Amino acid sequence: MFDLQSNAELTDQMHTFDVPIKLTRAQLEKMLRAVETDVNDVKAQPSPAETGNALTAMAVKKAKELIAITKRRSRLASVANLFADPAWFILLDLFVRQHSGLQTSVSSACHASFSPVTTALRHLAILTERKIIEREYDPVDQRRIFLRLTEEAIAEIQHTLLTDDFSDMAIAS
Repeated sequence: MFDLQSNAELTDQMHTFDVPIKLTRAQLEKMLRAVETDVNDVKAQPSPAETGNALTAMAVKKAKELIAITKRRSRLASVANLFADPAWFILLDLFVRQHSGLQTSVSSACHASFSPVTTALRHLAILTERKIIEREYDPVDQRRIFLRLTEEAIAEIQHTLLTDDFSDMAIAS
């Protein structure tokens, strides 16, 4: 039937898992920062052209601001889907992450699109077909695919972000 253990045996087994945790505040903060980072963040080696460029830094800052505005705007439930531009949000996210030395998985790009996954995947297919982004398999996990902007796309996005002349965006009446 049932094998009943004595209280002493149960207490012994319970204490097997008692491990004192003695961590410093700095260690705990480091662990917390690690947990708060995106699980898809994988550090890539930035190329020399991607580092130290003041114009690039300005463009990345502007892209981050646009993403933050989009996140704030999406909180307004009544208009959340009225301003959707999944391809642009994907490009901004890739631009920022690439210049931060991070690789971007397909799932991370879909999340950045502020749209349903199927919509994001459709836009990723179009961006790949038009040679705006490139796909490469993760050498460690062949099931995962990383995305990256082409050099031409990086230059175009940077130019767009640094241009203050919005006359070409005027609404015709």
